Amino acid sequence: MGISIEWSMTQNAWDKRVCEDYWAYDHKISYIDYIRLLCQKYSINTHVLFETVSQCYACLDDVCCEYCGSACPIEVPADIAYMRAKESWFCAVCEHAMWRGDSVSK
Repeated sequence: MGISIEWSMTQNAWDKRVCEDYWAYDHKISYIDYIRLLCQKYSINTHVLFETVSQCYACLDDVCCEYCGSACPIEVPADIAYMRAKESWFCAVCEHAMWRGDSVSK
């Protein structure tokens, strides 16, 4: 159980390594220091780092929508602990459908 990454068709092996390293953040050092280390490791600036990371789709395969079972998307490593601590989670599509269902039936 962990983080699943779905790649963009345009991403190459280097992009994938950058993304995998980004999502491997383990909170042992500050997030800012970790970003600096990644930028140094790959000789890139933060703009390039975040542009590269934004091309992939990351989700938690152990946090799933209570209704449809889809995995929970995450945008930053801080989302990981926050989403895992939630008692339940609904994806945006199911949440919207439930909201519409409630408002229609009233």
